[in-house]
Amino acid sequence: MESKNSIINENNGVGYITYPNLAKLDFVRHASSVRKGGISKIPYLASMNLGFHTDDDTETVRENFRIFAKAVGIDVNDMVSSSQFHNANIRVATASDRGKGILKSADYEDVDALVTNEKNVALTVFGADCVPLLFADSKNKAVGAAHCGWRGTFKELAPLTVKKMKEIYNSNPKNIFVAIAPCIHCCCYEVDENLFTDFENKFPGIAQTDALRRENGKFYLDLPKINKQLLIKEGVPEENILISDLCSGCDPANLFSHRKSGGKRGIMASVIEIIK
Repeated sequence: MESKNSIINENNGVGYITYPNLAKLDFVRHASSVRKGGISKIPYLASMNLGFHTDDDTETVRENFRIFAKAVGIDVNDMVSSSQFHNANIRVATASDRGKGILKSADYEDVDALVTNEKNVALTVFGADCVPLLFADSKNKAVGAAHCGWRGTFKELAPLTVKKMKEIYNSNPKNIFVAIAPCIHCCCYEVDENLFTDFENKFPGIAQTDALRRENGKFYLDLPKINKQLLIKEGVPEENILISDLCSGCDPANLFSHRKSGGKRGIMASVIEIIK
């Protein structure tokens, strides 16, 4: 696996990805998992499957979380996960949420984004083509994590997460850095004409860019670029936003892809926490 703009790391055989724009912020720790480094044995899940709603047993997935967390320097007990329903609901996470959705059941559902300004609350979102976004306010020390498939993108969850950080933590979008983790890119994301038209009609400005493409009678969406444009519109500087060049559809050996596997795949996680 090679990238021109993301950092490929390995620790004791566990691979993970970090992003230069967040790595320069000394108060956060962050990472995205890859396919390898865990203990899942089912061939299409092997080996770092972090999805509970798969054919893996619960303890195997939890052990994968322990392995991944240790490799990236996060206490697995501090991790709190989204409960993704492809909507635009945002939860303010606190110390009382640590472990929820990972080491213990969550007492909430229908949450596709999390924000916090508390230390050692490791916000975790998932994907296997969908767009994971990690947010960090460099001035007011707040972080966020969001999961945006096409539905979350259409519902503008990414800018809504920025709005929530403005509302709760008085964040200025100009101080927010965003990393868009590996996901499916335009090259691999063909959609039907109806969905393409829905995006054209809702986002006419974006429709004039290469984030929406018609080629040889086929229709393609570039969800990372659409989310980037929505964040810029919300006031996040373009130079603060990094889109990982790693495409889940192009690299099935290292990344899980729902579309390329026909739905037989594991789940990757992206995590961010305040450490000081």
